[in-house]
Amino acid sequence: MANVSLNIPTLSTDRLQLVPLSFAHSQGMYALWSCPEVCEYSGVVCDYDRNVLPMPAGSDEVSDKIIEFWLRAAADGWGLRWAMVRVEDSRFIGAVGFNSIADCSELAYHLLPDAWGQGYMLEACQAAVNWVEQTYECTSIEAFIEPPNLASIALAQRLGLTANGPVEDGAQRYSS
Repeated sequence: MANVSLNIPTLSTDRLQLVPLSFAHSQGMYALWSCPEVCEYSGVVCDYDRNVLPMPAGSDEVSDKIIEFWLRAAADGWGLRWAMVRVEDSRFIGAVGFNSIADCSELAYHLLPDAWGQGYMLEACQAAVNWVEQTYECTSIEAFIEPPNLASIALAQRLGLTANGPVEDGAQRYSS
């Protein structure tokens, strides 16, 4: 996939629009990345030049570097994010996408706490996984989850991912 800009479509589910992430989502991304609960299990967050970003984000300038990261990753052909927008009120509630796109693509997701426990992330992840499997003939999905993140582990299991391998760098690999 490298060096081929990704063509990222808008995906629709019953309750969500998955819209290619852009600077139009700056306010929502700041709400997401300034939230300590969201950052708790997110690992180290870097800009495109591999500079570590302070989390939780203290300004929209920091969260805009995350948007820039994903725009550049998509332009370079190896990763992407969608903004998760509720159909009912057009509200940004999170982001979902792939840290890598290959035969085995790495799924990643983050959701605002007031949307937790409502099935939005399962809906979004299923749409994203279906897209990558159909578009790139991806044969396996993986996610890296910190062991205390029980909600994320439950989501991975609902997606058909199972734990394998040792915990490395604080995360367990889940894959299909």
